[in-house]
Amino acid sequence: MSSATLQNSRSNSRTASLWIVALVLLAVLSLFAMWRSMGRAMQMKAETTSSSSFAQLKEGDEVKLVLEITAVAASASLEGNRLEKQTETVYRRTGQTAKIAYDAATPILMGKPADVNAGAVVHVTAKMGRDQALHATQIVILTGYVQIQDGTK
Repeated sequence: MSSATLQNSRSNSRTASLWIVALVLLAVLSLFAMWRSMGRAMQMKAETTSSSSFAQLKEGDEVKLVLEITAVAASASLEGNRLEKQTETVYRRTGQTAKIAYDAATPILMGKPADVNAGAVVHVTAKMGRDQALHATQIVILTGYVQIQDGTK
């Protein structure tokens, strides 16, 4: 074997080793990124569905709730039973309630203000106010798109 062939073989071996190391590093970084984003997603879900986190909200904290409305007050607030997502179209009653303030400026999606009534199912994004009350920043009408199941876990 000539020295040029031997040198070429070493160079190819070194290049292949560098590519392998680069691919392993890329795979490790990808796994780390997926692990972190899954951890964040799990934390967000826990904060929006957990009753203990719900009770510990501070001013400015945002929460997302799905409610089956039981009452709408003339003072522009709604009260309802909290629902827990089972599938994309099936929700379960939790036995917990929530009261949310809103006004005429609150965006209402997939419906109109008249759809915010007793018996309606809504997805509410709200922020905790200084007054320790939840104030809706958006209401999405889900009535007709989801089913509600009774029961406990």
